[in-house]
Amino acid sequence: MVVVAGITMAMVIVLSFFNGIDLLVKDLFSTFSADIVIQPVEGRTIEFTENQKNELLQVEGVVQISEIIEEDAWIRNSENNTVATVKGVEDHYASMSPIGSMMWYRDFALHDGQVNLAVAGLGVYAELDCGFPKDGYDILTVNAPIRGKKLRKDREKAFKSMPIHLGSVYSVNAELDVKYLIVPLDFAKELYGFEAEISAIEIQVDDENAMNEIKERIAALNFENVQVKTRFEQNALIFQTTASEKWAVSLILLFILVIAAFNIIASLTMLIIEKKKDIFILRSFGTKGINIHRIFILEGVLIYTIGAAAGIILGILACLAQQKIGIIPLEGSMVEYYPVDIQGPDLLKIVMSVMTVGILFSILLVRYLVRRFA
Repeated sequence: MVVVAGITMAMVIVLSFFNGIDLLVKDLFSTFSADIVIQPVEGRTIEFTENQKNELLQVEGVVQISEIIEEDAWIRNSENNTVATVKGVEDHYASMSPIGSMMWYRDFALHDGQVNLAVAGLGVYAELDCGFPKDGYDILTVNAPIRGKKLRKDREKAFKSMPIHLGSVYSVNAELDVKYLIVPLDFAKELYGFEAEISAIEIQVDDENAMNEIKERIAALNFENVQVKTRFEQNALIFQTTASEKWAVSLILLFILVIAAFNIIASLTMLIIEKKKDIFILRSFGTKGINIHRIFILEGVLIYTIGAAAGIILGILACLAQQKIGIIPLEGSMVEYYPVDIQGPDLLKIVMSVMTVGILFSILLVRYLVRRFA
């Protein structure tokens, strides 16, 4: 029972930890991954007309959209410079993205009156060694390659330079903090020489659980040269890797449970040998073999049942302790402790797995052992 309880508890803890990591990953990538995005199938840009915009907004489940321009640029601040991805977004972008809750300094804003403002990642901010003057803003120079021009000896002429004020700083994680400089869409269009072209369209939906259905409705509009992806499809590799790791570890623990079942084989073998005379007496009274089998099968099943129940309780208590107290820290992350998330379906799967192994082993082994030793 102790062995079964220990393995069951480990399964509860491991699956809950993976669920917590999965939620953390979803939270992190939802900051810059829209519910649904429309991207070009080929090339880097698509054309998006006013009529197409109206069609898209009329799709059931679509709340609001933002045109996006996303291109790399060379950014300077005095003597400091770095390369980052300039992301041009519309003014209402913060209302359809959780970026507003990720701000490290000042609130998310793309304009101060008529002044264009940039929102930098904390890593970009650090690399440029920026500051925030009391009576104004640091001015960044954003340099983008001029379309159609080749880099020659005089590289400066191959770039279009535009100044922008640094308004605020966000912080999500180490990877995203060094990647983006968010700017107004009109600024990005002028910088890269775009007119009707954009890089993508990000879409907010009214029900995240219905993303696939809304995606199908959008795909039915038959926009040319585009593909429609949900948030999970945009980061498919990450989510698939997390899910694969979760179930791979679960299978390993289940395999350990099967090996642990051999302890019960030894226990039942010794019990049947010890009760050999009692079995003979029961048979002498006319007890059928199937009833004798049931006695020992029931004992094996009870071992698994009590062990599984104890393991589930201990696993839940351990996860609750991690949630409330924070026993195991998570170094170098945006959260202080390993996240855990206990999910009912996982607990049900664990109980079913343990009991299936227990019942099968008990039935098959008892039949063999009774015939062999009694």
